Amino acid sequence: MLKSNKLSVAFYKFKLRHPRFMMATLVFIIIPLISGLALGYEMKADVPTSIPTVIVNHDNSDFSKKFSGFVEDSTYFDVIEYADNDERIKELMDRDQVFAGIIIPKDFYKDMRSGKAPKILTVYDGAALSVVTTSKTAMSEILLTTKAAYMMSIFEGKLSAVPEQVTNMVVPISVNYKFLYNPTKSFRNYLLIGMLASIIQVGIAMQGAERGYENQLAPRSYLNQLKVVFGWSALSMVSILLCLGVQHLFFGMPYRSTVFGGLLMTFMFALCIFNIGYIMGNLVPDRVFAIQVSAILVLPTSVLGGYTYPIAGMPHGFQILAKGIPFFYYGNGIRNLCLKELQLHHLAVPLKFFCIFILAELVIILSVTIFKNWWRRKYKDGLGVTPIV
Repeated sequence: MLKSNKLSVAFYKFKLRHPRFMMATLVFIIIPLISGLALGYEMKADVPTSIPTVIVNHDNSDFSKKFSGFVEDSTYFDVIEYADNDERIKELMDRDQVFAGIIIPKDFYKDMRSGKAPKILTVYDGAALSVVTTSKTAMSEILLTTKAAYMMSIFEGKLSAVPEQVTNMVVPISVNYKFLYNPTKSFRNYLLIGMLASIIQVGIAMQGAERGYENQLAPRSYLNQLKVVFGWSALSMVSILLCLGVQHLFFGMPYRSTVFGGLLMTFMFALCIFNIGYIMGNLVPDRVFAIQVSAILVLPTSVLGGYTYPIAGMPHGFQILAKGIPFFYYGNGIRNLCLKELQLHHLAVPLKFFCIFILAELVIILSVTIFKNWWRRKYKDGLGVTPIV
């Protein structure tokens, strides 16, 4: 216990002596590692499986029981209950105990044999769209397979045809589906890459605000400011790569494209975000408020930038706004770099945007520096910025 207390005191004193180092370590190393490991492990299944499901079977024929067995055998469903009434599905969904329900009507098999085309009702929890997407696709496959199997048994009995001929009559048109770049339809590979970058960019902007405010307290020359900006942006790039590297090494996240292009785009994105915070820190005379403004500016960009919701479905004004956000180019770009096989020339559009955005930021920093130098020469008392501890 005594040794533990000594270590705690020593750590606290070290933190007081080196606050910048501790904060940088937290933002650029510890948070990316923890986020990458936690989210990577959370989504290691790629797609939702064992979705809690309830079945209401009003028919209880051998055929309907066989169909229920197909649902039970599917890896996508976990039948937790066979209910007696339809209202039970809504009741369990309201409690978040199930996300899918199947209602097999009375006389289902009898009506099917007589050609009345009975309908199975499938119910999904629309409040959990990611689960619905997976469960609906899996259920459609089960229903189509069951329907084809039934029709084949009918044709074989009536026509005495061989299975190959029956299959061609039951399924006269064959359709093959091919998913390029993400054949397993992995949610993790689609969503997690940009999600992690969106978390880290908030910390990058906050660190930029810290360094910008330091420049208010102890003004640097423009050249020295550039050294600070590029140096901390390089550290920010390492932070993003560390987080994505965890996904690649421990959770099988693919990376199929140009390495140099990925490094270049990551550095330029980090520079864009760091400069946003740096400019705010250099302008706002309150340290805490400058950090808050910087965080608020970049926090919603993962949604506004069209990563989780495509900009094609947004109003025209929002589409224009999205194309002026750095995360729009980096989020979609890094996902494409991981999943597709791209070369450097495929990155021409995002790299061009980053160059223009960075140039505009550097011009703003230069303008602020020139203005403040002029102000100090005119009013020798300075800007009157009081250090906030």
